Amino acid sequence: MTIAAFFQGILGASSLALGASVGVFFQPSRNISAAIMAFGSGTLMAAIALEIASKVYENTGFLPLLFGFAMGGVLFTSLSQYIDEHGGFLRKPASSRRYLFEQQQHEQQLDVLQRIAHVEVLQNLPEAEKQAIAKLVTPVYVKSHQVLCREGDRGDYFYMIAQGEAEVIKGQKILTVLGAGEIFGEMSLLTGEPRSATVIARTPMELYQLNEENFAQVLTRSPHLACALSRTLARRLRLSVDCQVAAERNLERWRNQLMEQVELDRLMREDPVTLEGLVQRSAPVAILVGTLLDNIPEAAVIGMNAASNHLGLSFLLAVFISNFPEALTSASGMQQAGTSKKQILSLWFGMVILSGFVAILGSFMQDHASLLFIGIAQAIAGGAILAMLSSTMMPEAYELGGSSVSYSTIAGFLLSFLIAMSVG
Repeated sequence: MTIAAFFQGILGASSLALGASVGVFFQPSRNISAAIMAFGSGTLMAAIALEIASKVYENTGFLPLLFGFAMGGVLFTSLSQYIDEHGGFLRKPASSRRYLFEQQQHEQQLDVLQRIAHVEVLQNLPEAEKQAIAKLVTPVYVKSHQVLCREGDRGDYFYMIAQGEAEVIKGQKILTVLGAGEIFGEMSLLTGEPRSATVIARTPMELYQLNEENFAQVLTRSPHLACALSRTLARRLRLSVDCQVAAERNLERWRNQLMEQVELDRLMREDPVTLEGLVQRSAPVAILVGTLLDNIPEAAVIGMNAASNHLGLSFLLAVFISNFPEALTSASGMQQAGTSKKQILSLWFGMVILSGFVAILGSFMQDHASLLFIGIAQAIAGGAILAMLSSTMMPEAYELGGSSVSYSTIAGFLLSFLIAMSVG
């Protein structure tokens, strides 16, 4: 059985070498890559349900199945994140783009924080609150004499001045001149009343604006910002006494609540310069470990099936099909990131051999472990495979091919189901 498990493990993983070779020497179209990846995802989902979940449930019941799938998902996700943070993100285009996005987002937030660091109301805020605000503000650049807000209009933005000066005008009288580090527009948003004055750019200006929805969201959860605004507002209220009662009443309510993390969700194109820097920081060992992590659960299940005299043809086919697009896109992305063809091919051919040994380990477990232990181990593998599908293969397929990949996914699922039913 050991020899059978080894060769079945190699057979299931052999498409890794095939996919890597195609990815290195050819550049298949996005639609073809997406279709193959979606098809492989469908076959794996059916195989997980029929070859893992159903058999674990029959042998051990639902609780071991629940525990195993949950544990597998947590383990895979946690280890994958750790490996990505230590340089393994380049093993897959999806993780590369995600890591790149996070790095660019972090750098942009640092730049925004530096530009608004001298704004008075932000001076004493905790770092977490500053970062949350930096995620939400939008830079605005205006020319001199441009009207920023007009008396009597409905308030829709809160502004922080990074550079330049603006005049505050009520009626025909200039009340004050605002400069870098000062704010305006908060009064109308706080009270719900129309703008109490007109603000006109005196010089070219760089401002950062926060819309009404985000301003309310941040303010209602930031006691530090509420206190800072109350101090600024106290000075402004001397010029607008009629708004004092409403503003103070609202501030008293807002300043007693807490801040929560606010996330920004937007797409960004890859920056070759940034990517080059990330490649230099990536670790070949992390890429190797991460790639092995993606394939350990599949090879282990193959080994367990071989040891139990059950070929698991649908699962073996699903692994073979799904491994091809995984290696293809990964090899292509690694080559674009500057990894040599020799290193890429060595990595993926090595994965094939290692998968054979992992299958031997699965066979050994099947021969010497209890039925409950085997059931939990198979469930953990199933949960890890599902986590891999949901976090890499399926998002990657959709990104490459759009909604049309749903047909390939359905076709893969039905083929795997048909094979499993025919063999069973």
